[in-house]
Amino acid sequence: MVTIESTTCPVNTTVPAAAEPGSDFAIDAVDLTKVYKTGTRANDGITIAVRRGEVYGLLGPNGAGKSTFVQQVLGLKKPTAGQVRVFGVDAGRKPDAVKRLIGYLPQTAFAMRDLLTDEALYFTARLKGLSHADAVAQRAELLRTFDLEETRRQAISTLSGGMQRSVGFAMALLGRPPLLLLDEPTNDLDPLRRRTVWEAIRNAVTHEGAACLLVTHNVLEAEHVVDRVALIDAGRVVAQGTPGALKSHVGDSIRLEVWLRDGVSLSEAQLLRLSELGVLRRPRPRQVTLLVRPEGVGATVDVVLREIGPAALADFHVATASLEDVYVELVGRGIRDTEEPPDDSGEPGRAGELGHGGEVGELVAAGAAGMAGSASGTGN
Repeated sequence: MVTIESTTCPVNTTVPAAAEPGSDFAIDAVDLTKVYKTGTRANDGITIAVRRGEVYGLLGPNGAGKSTFVQQVLGLKKPTAGQVRVFGVDAGRKPDAVKRLIGYLPQTAFAMRDLLTDEALYFTARLKGLSHADAVAQRAELLRTFDLEETRRQAISTLSGGMQRSVGFAMALLGRPPLLLLDEPTNDLDPLRRRTVWEAIRNAVTHEGAACLLVTHNVLEAEHVVDRVALIDAGRVVAQGTPGALKSHVGDSIRLEVWLRDGVSLSEAQLLRLSELGVLRRPRPRQVTLLVRPEGVGATVDVVLREIGPAALADFHVATASLEDVYVELVGRGIRDTEEPPDDSGEPGRAGELGHGGEVGELVAAGAAGMAGSASGTGN
């Protein structure tokens, strides 16, 4: 595994009330291993330390082991070997204590989606321990921040995918948890809402001293928002460090990305000639990428245009190397090349397990059902 350390970001050093005294990290996973009954080794000796005051990315394709890692941080699954602590609290031994420290946004649907937006926010806040006044105040703030005021009296299940995503993110922020665990937080969001989400994350991390574990396969977003990142493959961390430091693996290479029009294909002879220009990869049938030296960019563009022809091109980009290129260099395939189901357990999924953090979702749903009759008292 390649490890490149980054400088420590300024942080709020206040220790969360539920944390163990002397805990130095928001997440401290040491040799974390999870082997399922099927024999699938979903996590294989993962060691990761997430500091307060930083956004830490977990980057890898579907099936790489990200979901299993998240479930162990949340205390939903116990490790086969190794250990993961959240602010010093052992997640395997004290899962309830860990959940009180985390604001979780799952990738899939979450609990309370049949409630109205303002009901779901209010009930979630109360279940997180906020007083009535604080729940109403934080709900109002989040409705304004994420432009949800017009949807407050609509059932979450009737909202668009992007609006549901925004509500879920707002629910994760309630109570200002010291650790945000976000699984693909900008899925289905338009550019404006995506920017609002990143600003909220950066505010929580920079000004409130929170930590954020960002689980994603979106390479470009990860590069721009994370302070450090771990590249995951087959349940193992293959490299970790700052995006800039990791990209030093491919030097100052330039990436040329070509998209072909529908119906256009390249012959083996054309691909062979293009491969002589640099490192050639075909993530998709209609996509070709070349990693070349900076001094060879001009000549490479000329050859690409001559070999393929402008009329055959749907799109053409020239950019600096990305974390995707680092992943290819270290693993031999791209992050988006693996087309596997999101569940990396090798076992049948359990409905609701990632609904709002599994047991967290069950708690939230149960609490919502118990308070549904008093919806009129949620403070309008």
